[in-house]
Amino acid sequence: METPNKGDSRWGSLFKNDLQGMLLPILLITIIGSVNIFSATYISSIYENTGLLGYFTKHMGYLLFSMAVGVVLYRYDYRKLQKPHMLQRIMIATLIGMVLVLLIGSVINGARRWIVIGLVSIQPSEFAKLAAIIWTSAKLSTMRKWGKPRYNNPLTNLQGYVGERVGYMLPMLVWPIIFAILTILQPDMGTTVLIFGFSFILIYLAGFDGRFFGGAFAVAGVIGFIAARMSPYRWERIQSWFDPWPHAQDMGYQTVQGLLAVGSGGILGEGFMQGTSKYFYLPEAHTDFAFAVWAQEMGFVGAVFVVLLVAAFTYFGFRIANKSRDEFGRWLAMGITLLISGQALFNIAMVCGIMPVTGVPLPFISYGGSSLLMNFMAIGLLASVGRRNVEGVKQVGTTEDLPSLREETQSRFKPKATPEADKTEMPGPFRPRESRRPTRRRPRPKN
Repeated sequence: METPNKGDSRWGSLFKNDLQGMLLPILLITIIGSVNIFSATYISSIYENTGLLGYFTKHMGYLLFSMAVGVVLYRYDYRKLQKPHMLQRIMIATLIGMVLVLLIGSVINGARRWIVIGLVSIQPSEFAKLAAIIWTSAKLSTMRKWGKPRYNNPLTNLQGYVGERVGYMLPMLVWPIIFAILTILQPDMGTTVLIFGFSFILIYLAGFDGRFFGGAFAVAGVIGFIAARMSPYRWERIQSWFDPWPHAQDMGYQTVQGLLAVGSGGILGEGFMQGTSKYFYLPEAHTDFAFAVWAQEMGFVGAVFVVLLVAAFTYFGFRIANKSRDEFGRWLAMGITLLISGQALFNIAMVCGIMPVTGVPLPFISYGGSSLLMNFMAIGLLASVGRRNVEGVKQVGTTEDLPSLREETQSRFKPKATPEADKTEMPGPFRPRESRRPTRRRPRPKN
């Protein structure tokens, strides 16, 4: 059992280890998602003549398969992912999927994001999120740390200042940039921001220049504003986000219906399966706006409960990252935690009108096979990092005394000392000082 450290909160003492603390919120969120999908889709299932359990049956199939993949990755040694040949395979496989969706993908709701194979549709951009995290984490674990830069003042040498920092970041962002470009061509602005943004945040958390980090975000915001202002459609979308009520019948319809669903839930909600937003009032009620259906039926209490579960997962995810026994595990765990919790907060903020409407699902609650599979793959890898932490604690006793990878490898090949060897004393002057026998002085003969 892990020995709690000073400063650990009571949350940490409720569980045997951080791995259990991370998995319990995910289990509860998954149960909530399954219950909510049944309530949000049974009307659509009846309308489409697929029976009462049409969408729910598909979801359970996706869920069982995704959980099985997550268990396999939990037993998998995550450190193998940072090997060059494994990284190359993951990136190329993701790239092939991203290119194929642009060539042969099906257009749904004005976007080409899915590859339809029979009854199954695959969204490659979902897996690009995880692939970008794996790539950036691997590079952060092998590249030199950001130390004292040569150029500190952009006013004296702007080219050197920017070039030095871009040159440092580019190897870590080359694949996230490629995936982001291919995603924006679909188009999918929300997923593009997530693919590039989380990798960029990881680099900042690794100790990168904070001033350049803030300046890059400011420049990106200005460029985004100019691009939106030059596009009448995007500018109208932004206006409808700031004030959706005048656009309640067109651009702001989905935002308004989501706010009405959340607000009508009150404190305790209208009750399970009693919400009215799923009666074709709220578009994408079972996918992007699944949280609105949950808030309407379970009220403010149910909505806050989901937020607290996300917060608990984030807490234990960061603890796993902090106690990781290697650099790759640390950044991989931190990136996955940011990916899951960031998507959740982004989706909840979107439903509540704080963020613009984008195609970012709520992990484990929104309907979608690709999203569910990617999230369980991420949880499986995070659990693999946590499992290695737990095994190290069992071997040594406390996280502070965990051996490094080099020490652990050397200890495996070091010959074990036998009891007979321990009892053997080295002769003469080579005997340890503590074990030397005191010498007796002979008395001098009396004259």
